[in-house]
Amino acid sequence: KIGYIAQDSVLFPDLGKIGYIAQDSVLFPDLGKIGYIAQDSVLFPDSIKNNITMFNSSLDSRVEEFIEKVQLQKDVLKFPNGLETAIDLDADNLSGGQKQKIVLARSQIHHSKFVLMDEATSAIDREATEKILQELLKSDVTLILIAHNFDQNLRKMFDREIHLKGGEE
Repeated sequence: KIGYIAQDSVLFPDLGKIGYIAQDSVLFPDLGKIGYIAQDSVLFPDSIKNNITMFNSSLDSRVEEFIEKVQLQKDVLKFPNGLETAIDLDADNLSGGQKQKIVLARSQIHHSKFVLMDEATSAIDREATEKILQELLKSDVTLILIAHNFDQNLRKMFDREIHLKGGEE
């Protein structure tokens, strides 16, 4: 049985079970530890720092560490106000790659243990993508990455590659 909550015409599960076929056990995940990074990043009209920390000031001292891990440090140094640069959703003052890096840093600083990345590096160049993935894979995070344009070097970084065809593996 799965329950849903409607919010802004979108349904979100609020109860239920997640099971894995061919296993007798049922997984009850801590939903607070699951990160989702979409191709189109969700940001707030506030500072880069607050978009990473989600307004949790106890994380402020760790922001530099995580922007370095996601290859955002050089970008932040170019902004006159650095991490305090306000994200302007109307003027769109960040590139797609910069937005994705902010959301990647957010998932890492909040210690998501399981991260589903749906084309989350599509706007980031291949070299930076490789460095970001190397950092993520050093941690204890479990990544499920959906991507269409990975080269052989990036594919070798992962334990398993699954191709879906007609809804089947």
